[in-house]
Amino acid sequence: MKKGRYPIVCIARAYRMMMTCVMAVSLQTVVAQVTPDTLRESVVQEVVVKGKRVTSAVSRGDLGELQVSTSFFDDMPKILGNADPLHYAQLLPGVQTVSEYDAGLHIQGSDNQHNSVTWNGVPLYNVSHLLGFFSVFNASHFSQMRLRKSATTAENTNRIGGFLDMCSFDSIPPRLSGELTVGPMSSQGTLKTRLGKKSFLVVSGRQAYLNWLYGRWLQIDGTRIRYSFYDYNLTYSYSPDTRNRLWIDLYAGNDRVSYQDADYQSEARLRWVNVMGALHWETKGTGWHLHQKIYTTSYRNKFSMTEEFRFRLPSSVTDWGYQGKLNVGAYTLGADMTAHRFSPQSPSMEGSFSVPHAAQPRQHAKELSLYGSWKCSPLRNMLFRMGVRANMYVIGDDRFYSADPHFAAEYNLRDDSEFHLTASVKHQYVFKTGFSDAGLPTEFWASCNADSPPQYAYSVALGHGHYLFGRSWHVSLDFYYKRLYHQVEYDGSVFDFFYETYQPEQHLLHGNGENFGLNLHVERRTGKLTGWVSYSVGRAFRRFPGTRLHGKFPASHERIHELNAVATYQLGRRWSLGTTFVYASGTPFTAPRAFYVVNENIVSDFAGHNANTLRPYMRLDLSVNYKLVCKGEREQGFNFSLYNATAKNNDIYYRLKLRNGKFGYKPLRFVLPLMPSVSYYCKF
Repeated sequence: MKKGRYPIVCIARAYRMMMTCVMAVSLQTVVAQVTPDTLRESVVQEVVVKGKRVTSAVSRGDLGELQVSTSFFDDMPKILGNADPLHYAQLLPGVQTVSEYDAGLHIQGSDNQHNSVTWNGVPLYNVSHLLGFFSVFNASHFSQMRLRKSATTAENTNRIGGFLDMCSFDSIPPRLSGELTVGPMSSQGTLKTRLGKKSFLVVSGRQAYLNWLYGRWLQIDGTRIRYSFYDYNLTYSYSPDTRNRLWIDLYAGNDRVSYQDADYQSEARLRWVNVMGALHWETKGTGWHLHQKIYTTSYRNKFSMTEEFRFRLPSSVTDWGYQGKLNVGAYTLGADMTAHRFSPQSPSMEGSFSVPHAAQPRQHAKELSLYGSWKCSPLRNMLFRMGVRANMYVIGDDRFYSADPHFAAEYNLRDDSEFHLTASVKHQYVFKTGFSDAGLPTEFWASCNADSPPQYAYSVALGHGHYLFGRSWHVSLDFYYKRLYHQVEYDGSVFDFFYETYQPEQHLLHGNGENFGLNLHVERRTGKLTGWVSYSVGRAFRRFPGTRLHGKFPASHERIHELNAVATYQLGRRWSLGTTFVYASGTPFTAPRAFYVVNENIVSDFAGHNANTLRPYMRLDLSVNYKLVCKGEREQGFNFSLYNATAKNNDIYYRLKLRNGKFGYKPLRFVLPLMPSVSYYCKF
């Protein structure tokens, strides 16, 4: 070997020896960290994961909460071109279907006034349009609808019924996008745009033109009706950094109705207005999350009638509030503060036939709630939540205090089965009443006081849910029981304003009640055909001792049996079908036993309160969607809907009608038994 090469060879040999030692040590380390299962998996050359795509728009949160994506409404039957969230909420298990003249929700047997309906947690009052036919929510402005059928956490507001919340979009859109729908009664649109890298804007509007197209056909028993409305929504969001977000929600809506009765030569005008504004601030750090909001919300209506006199019946409610909620690990702390201003019905009359009425004083009240809750998991598959909500309500010299506890337990059996139990006590300090529940703004909101104590309820619910066939099916069964106290019933009529000095307290009856029932829900979640079938059976009883309403009687909204079916089917890329079906027991009503004519006036002798029931309710709705254009996010097409396809004449309520010196007692039904509609939609 040559001298010049020896150092190089030594260096090369030394390098190879060093690398061999390093590789040996590294290999030993890797082998020491590899388990037998990992070694077996390492020989697999290719892994193919197969699963069924979940197309269901209904998801489930904690403790039975239902979350419905608003995109689900696109394929469903529409009411004169409108996809109404509350209309579809009535098809969910535990929520009762109501008549066409009532857009309210009756959840687990509770009255409509017992529910909290909110937008991002901010309350809205009287959320109905078109005499209650559908709600004020423009579905395209929201991302999802959340429904809790009873109070399951301490943060739930002071209501003894259910909780429905409409949620706005919370992420910056990648580009300008929007949606437009043109229907036979109204048009609505939504525009979403990003404003730089940190903010975005969502604006929506809906305007009716019903009178222009259908004015000559809008009649009930010869009475001509004119109707118009609008809705406007705005959401602006700004995120200065990844830990903070501020956003503003604004809403304004207006309804106008007028009708003329040729028999009585009278004219009535109704107008109701809803406005809401809220500022939210959301901030989060390591292990904590804080959400605060300040808001104002207001609802007011004006009712006037002209015959031989002029009669007015205005009322309103306005709130200013603050909400703050802090999540720190397993703990939740919060505070709700609200200042209420109520203007109960205050009738006034002018003309030859009039009774003097003193103006009803406004009611100013303050409501403060502090709450805290804690969750823990003592076992691997078990979760406990418990908390308390402390309330103070002040109106004048009256003060009311309460401490509302709640308890909830959830047990998961593997990943496809769960059980949950909830129990709570809730108080409610505001209530709605009036002489009509037909979706007219003749009802009014008022505050509790010494004469009308706060309502409260004890409730318990037990539920079970189970996934089948690879989570492509879901079956749930739940039972509920609720005991109600200090319930309010209005024992008056429109004639009270004409024949006596009006005092609202004189017509309020106070009593108790109980609701109980069972809900069965079966849902198909995957495939071209998706939807659900639900069956509910329940009772809602009321007692008003010491009044003319003797004994125990069913609530006016009770439906003992109800069957709902919802289905969508995808026919290729361009066609889709949607249908809903409802069959329910008739609601109770009070029927007269006899009529008498005294001094040319009809006097009715009524039987037991709510002792009779209307005929069973049945409705089948159909829809067909056809996509003209479907390229990425761009989509155009038509929706063909048929409301009440079987043309079933469903009774709304019975009434006494006088015409040409004769009177008759017969049911009032909807204007059109069959309602077809065609709407054009465009998404970009």
